[in-house]
Amino acid sequence: MTNAAIKRPTAKPAPSTGKAASASLGGARERSSASEQGPGFAFLLAPHPGRIRAMSLGQGGTLGRSEEADLLLDAPGVAPLHARVELIPRLPGGPLEIYITDSGTNSGIYVSGMRASRTVLSDGDLLRIGGAIALVVDKDIGSYEGAVVDEAGIVRGPRSKRGWLAALDAVVAAGREGKRVVVVAGKPGCGRRSAIRRIAAAWGVAPLAEDGDAARALDLDVEALGSDDALDKGLAAAFARGGAILRGLAALEPVRQSDVLRAALAKRGKGALFVIVDDGGGDGVALEALVREGAHRVDIPSLETRREEIPTLVRARFEKRGVGGNRLSIELYEAFARAAWPGEVEELVDLVDRIAEAHAEVPRLGPEHLVRPLSRRGGRQLAEVKPEGAGGDAEKIRAALVQHKGSVAAAARALHLSRQALYREAARLGIDIRRARDEGVE
Repeated sequence: MTNAAIKRPTAKPAPSTGKAASASLGGARERSSASEQGPGFAFLLAPHPGRIRAMSLGQGGTLGRSEEADLLLDAPGVAPLHARVELIPRLPGGPLEIYITDSGTNSGIYVSGMRASRTVLSDGDLLRIGGAIALVVDKDIGSYEGAVVDEAGIVRGPRSKRGWLAALDAVVAAGREGKRVVVVAGKPGCGRRSAIRRIAAAWGVAPLAEDGDAARALDLDVEALGSDDALDKGLAAAFARGGAILRGLAALEPVRQSDVLRAALAKRGKGALFVIVDDGGGDGVALEALVREGAHRVDIPSLETRREEIPTLVRARFEKRGVGGNRLSIELYEAFARAAWPGEVEELVDLVDRIAEAHAEVPRLGPEHLVRPLSRRGGRQLAEVKPEGAGGDAEKIRAALVQHKGSVAAAARALHLSRQALYREAARLGIDIRRARDEGVE
């Protein structure tokens, strides 16, 4: 089964002065600073999950493992001239769209898990070409280049190192001698406690540097504690052992939040105080004042915004469970990388653990060994895939509009086109969009 590809007249890219700036999995060609800021493919297994290779698209061209290719991709299963990449403006002088066309190869190209012969790519799409998978990036492709390493449960990718992990390292350094009060914000399951363990280990707060009963005894749910007496006893016991974690402040009234934080600061002494905040829930006046008065803050981004780190997370967790990376197929990495993770890192880790336990003796793990269905990113529902040659482009567009009850946006997503591209294709093929929409809502 292959994707219902939409054909369109080929637009030639602008003349080039030489090979387009590019990168291969075996080495990088020369790049320009301008190309580093533009669109590209961030290859996530290059040649293993510990490295990301950023391929700038430059002005497009042929992609493959041949030295004659404009975009060199030296990976298993990639043909000498595997595909053609074009950057075509939506409108004259407008933003560029990335089109990729398969050259009729046996292994094909896959976009978000669906085989495609020709399709438009969007920022965040996952592209598989032979034994390589890449994240489609619409700008600043150069920022993705570099190593990805797992350090005590925290994965450090190139962009994270320059972002939230740089802030985490600054907190570690500052807290050794300075104020040991930290607000740690992020979605539940994103790794807030891993960040706390990293800081606590550097500060010498042994109980909080562990993941066990000792650390849980210092984790105080202020809403559940209720009374001032229970709060005081909990804080005194925690700080006697070096530090405390406060959570549940968002459920309290603003005045009560202030009272709890005041009590914690009064009993802290030289101990470490960590306050866990849910991302998007609003900090409240008391927490804002705490930061203004010198508390540190670490904001951990959602896994959705750092998907390039997922293969390394997957491999590191499988290896911790005794499953070597050589047992993981490219299709399994792809399935993890293109899924949504509403439960963040915690959900991903739990699924890996369950797969490792359920299929301990399987020599090669693939998507068929997932123990539960994965969530789709953004609730995206793809149109039913039909065999090549089942109908013309016009039929495919009409079928997508009918299937999606006349929604042009949904039909465009299903066909891997932008809305503008769908309207252009409809005009080229003589399709009456209004009539096709009416058929879809009848």
